[in-house]
Amino acid sequence: MSKGWQIRHYISHALRAKRGGHGVHSPFVYKLVENVFNNQHPFYAFSDLNKLRKELCSNETELEITDLGAGSKKLHRSQRKIKDVARYGISSKKQAELLFKLIAYLKSNTIIELGTSLGITTLYLSHANTNAKVYTLEGSKNLARFAQDLFKKNERNNIQCIEGDFDQTLPKLLNEIDHFDLMYIDGNHTFEATLRYFKMALNKNADDSVIIFDDIYWSKEMTKAWEEIKNSTDISLSIDCFYFGMVFFRKEQKQKEHFKLFI
Repeated sequence: MSKGWQIRHYISHALRAKRGGHGVHSPFVYKLVENVFNNQHPFYAFSDLNKLRKELCSNETELEITDLGAGSKKLHRSQRKIKDVARYGISSKKQAELLFKLIAYLKSNTIIELGTSLGITTLYLSHANTNAKVYTLEGSKNLARFAQDLFKKNERNNIQCIEGDFDQTLPKLLNEIDHFDLMYIDGNHTFEATLRYFKMALNKNADDSVIIFDDIYWSKEMTKAWEEIKNSTDISLSIDCFYFGMVFFRKEQKQKEHFKLFI
């Protein structure tokens, strides 16, 4: 999909999205805006994580990477430098910090990440709640090994990295847990796979669970998947942040609501 798809939707989002909580009439979403999106508190972990991110962005080491999903728009060779993966294949600092703040605010205890990549975003998830259990799934063996080494070096004992195809590893993990509090889907950006993971997740969500889909405007089919998911009868609330979309299952919310927020 051409860059034009993303540009067109970004312009539309910038024109329509609510800023700073203005015009947000849902008490739940307004509190999210105040405590997560507008929260400028310099959390203790951000400085160290940003330093680590910069180190990865200058790492010349090459890895042989297997793409089991839609692949990368920027990186077409299987042999990739760490610094290039850090630049094009992981969540941005802004996105990772927002995920951190969301977990800290919601007090999410059981966290699932689909798409470990280098593991830097996983570290944000891990630091956000040190009492949480973070399960991170990665399809590429070499990326999984790199991430596991990173977790060990940073002494993160609340992360379990699971290597393999999501279609096998996700159902197995879901069978082993009671429920998840937060799931971050950042892998295999195709329509069919995104809907498939969403439907799998429905077996183990709770009333206060949240699922975050990365790159909902990455392609026409990802946007189609997002539209179908947010309009699902299982969803009571959606938040479109352009870079990713969030869906909630809050049964106490009787009327479905959709919000576009500028971050």
